[in-house]
Amino acid sequence: MELIFEIIFEVYVELMMYIVPEEKASSKKYRTIVILAATVILLGVFALFIWGCVLISGYNNKLGIIPILIAIVISIIQIIAGFILRDKKSKK
Repeated sequence: MELIFEIIFEVYVELMMYIVPEEKASSKKYRTIVILAATVILLGVFALFIWGCVLISGYNNKLGIIPILIAIVISIIQIIAGFILRDKKSKK
């Protein structure tokens, strides 16, 4: 589980680094901010997913699908945004 968390965290950090302009990407201050933001977002996505699973399995509440879908949508949006920004940077 720790390996999966580490891989997902690294992917989030890489996707977040695409948002930072290239001249600021090497700055320690911006890198720290990006890592902090990636950590908060990753923990939020995991919390939403776990909350949804607990609602569904523990309380038999079908509305648990809503937090799970929100977590999935946030992840997909971040991945797509990272690929789009990477494409834009590589074309320059």
